[in-house]
Amino acid sequence: MAEERLFPKAVVLEPSFEGKRRDRALTFSWRKVSQKGVTLEELKAKLREVRYRALKRLLDLRDRALERFKGFEDIEVRYFRGAEEVASFIKERMDGLKLLSLNKSNVVVNEIRPHLRRQGLLTYMRYYSEFKNFDPQVFKRQIEDYWMLPGLHERGVLESFEAKLSWDLGEVVSMKPYGALLGVNACAVEEGRVYFLQHMSNISKDLKQAKKLFILVPLEKLVEDEESAFFQAQMVGVYGLESLLLDLEPRPLEAFDFDSLPDEGGKREIYILFYDGGRSSLLGSSYEELLLCIDCRACARQCPVGRHLMYQRDMIYSPKNYLFLSLQGVLSPFEACLHCGRCEVECPVGINLPYLMWRSQLDYYAKKGRGLKKRFLDNPELMAKLGVRFSPITNFLLRNKAIRMVMEWFLGIHREAPMPSFPKGTFRDWLKEKGWKKG
Repeated sequence: MAEERLFPKAVVLEPSFEGKRRDRALTFSWRKVSQKGVTLEELKAKLREVRYRALKRLLDLRDRALERFKGFEDIEVRYFRGAEEVASFIKERMDGLKLLSLNKSNVVVNEIRPHLRRQGLLTYMRYYSEFKNFDPQVFKRQIEDYWMLPGLHERGVLESFEAKLSWDLGEVVSMKPYGALLGVNACAVEEGRVYFLQHMSNISKDLKQAKKLFILVPLEKLVEDEESAFFQAQMVGVYGLESLLLDLEPRPLEAFDFDSLPDEGGKREIYILFYDGGRSSLLGSSYEELLLCIDCRACARQCPVGRHLMYQRDMIYSPKNYLFLSLQGVLSPFEACLHCGRCEVECPVGINLPYLMWRSQLDYYAKKGRGLKKRFLDNPELMAKLGVRFSPITNFLLRNKAIRMVMEWFLGIHREAPMPSFPKGTFRDWLKEKGWKKG
């Protein structure tokens, strides 16, 4: 029997060393943690069990969650199918306030934030405002690509994440005139609790200070009970430990000192926003297993191209995030995928991302058709035949800087990329000259 409360309870997980380093921003002391003797593979097996169990009952969990949270007093619970609806609702409930703090949830940042900006709201990721004592000479940030990551798990380095903070959402320490939109890492339907993972103190500050508190619950974050929710949030930290290093940098454009805002009286407003965003349409489709994802971004750890496809610096990319945005129609298909399979190996729930990348391209071009550029690049045999047929002209053009600039603009082939020179004849012609005869 779930306990009766006036407000939902928020549980915030932190690295086990968080308390010791809170006054020393960006001091990371990785250490070996046994996780009670459980191996990474055993954790993966348990996580897959949790995620598959939730996936099979996703719509039932959604309906139960709506009913459970509507039982709390003094909060408003809504269900949204699209990101634009979420942004419009937030704009309306902000009552003239412009400042909105976001946590580093890829759903919040990638899917909701663009619409919030169109609504005229000023959004900041408070996570990046916590790097107050960042000294690049002390902490030399040289981990910019996946091959520079230290392979902490292979070294037996495994940080534990324990519940450090837990309180009712109605509790406010010092209410300030701004809003906070926080995407959850897990939501326990039975108990009506939301779970967050933080590496800095941004989430706990927003939970204590924001006058308008919006809690975003994407459907795939729903699980049965608090044991499953606690474990799922822990695993986001465990398997996202190495990819976290890719984001260790201050971002001045995201910096806003929310702590300097004046304290206000009055009553806090709390909104629980359940969000579909096309997720229910994936059920029973080729892409259903994307809903197993816990957004740890482990797939970004070894992706040789995903980190570089940053069309907007304030978006959070990984192979899975890019694929999901392409399925929503926000981005074009992920053409740069090498199908190396590293993302599937790294994924703690074993999502077959390389296949889904390929599947999404086929589905996209089956609906939209292939443009001239796509048809040209997809037919290297034709390119080779034309190059050989007109080899003197072709070789001249490939050495011409102006032509290479046009190729870069039209075909996407970099002007400095080495290109082959075409011979006057084919390999078959060369064999004939050497006296080779078939049979």
